[in-house]
Amino acid sequence: MNLSKRAAWIAAAPLLAIVALAVVLPFAWRSAGFVADCARGNECALRDLVADSYYLKAIVNTAWISALSTLVALAVGGAASVALAEHPSWRRASSVLANLGANFAGVPLALALTLLFGVQGVLRQALAGAGIALPFDLEGNAGLFVAYLCFQVPLATLMLAQPVQMLEGGLMDAAATLGASPAHFWRRVGLPLLLPSLVEVGSLLFANAAAAYATPFALSGTSANVLAVRIAALVSGDIFSNPGLSSLLALLMFVLLVLVIGGANLFARWLRGRDA
Repeated sequence: MNLSKRAAWIAAAPLLAIVALAVVLPFAWRSAGFVADCARGNECALRDLVADSYYLKAIVNTAWISALSTLVALAVGGAASVALAEHPSWRRASSVLANLGANFAGVPLALALTLLFGVQGVLRQALAGAGIALPFDLEGNAGLFVAYLCFQVPLATLMLAQPVQMLEGGLMDAAATLGASPAHFWRRVGLPLLLPSLVEVGSLLFANAAAAYATPFALSGTSANVLAVRIAALVSGDIFSNPGLSSLLALLMFVLLVLVIGGANLFARWLRGRDA
């Protein structure tokens, strides 16, 4: 190990120690407790999870809402970043708006959506007067998906702005000089170069949506069947408390996020190595 790597490990040692104490050890302890309880025939949180499809549905809802909102945010945010790269004068204003949108979540977002699309919302009533019914209900999964897009798209725009700006200028001008159309450039050059960044940003967007609590709770209360809300409800005992099952759901969320983020980073590293 050279001197720079040794210095980096020494500098990171306090943070690694905090992560080990605050994250790794508690999860390892709880995991061992689950296994021991199930092996001894005691109350087993894993059996409770398998027996109740409501909590399994929460895992499925969290996964598909997070994945779909991530894909849509990448598409819209990527297109917005390309437009900003072609119009530099818009970057400052769009950056401010994107920062506001990325942080406009929780109770303020839920209130704004309720005023617009709620039962007595302005847009819902206006469309109803024109004989048009909104295709989603704010308190359902479709409403959560719309709410997630409100902060996922601005966040994707912010995180993709820098990678897209690296492609402007020389590469695009060279491709145009050689007769390549914009569509051909993005299909053969732009998207392959951006793919590692898209994978990494997508993993962060997925984690951002999967761990969201304030927005679904403010929209639907404890009826929002996503992991973050179910974990909190089981701890607080809205109907009945089950700390063991809550810990198991938290462990599953932790494993899910580690797999998504870690797998995305490895895949992005492989893509960069392949293109090098």
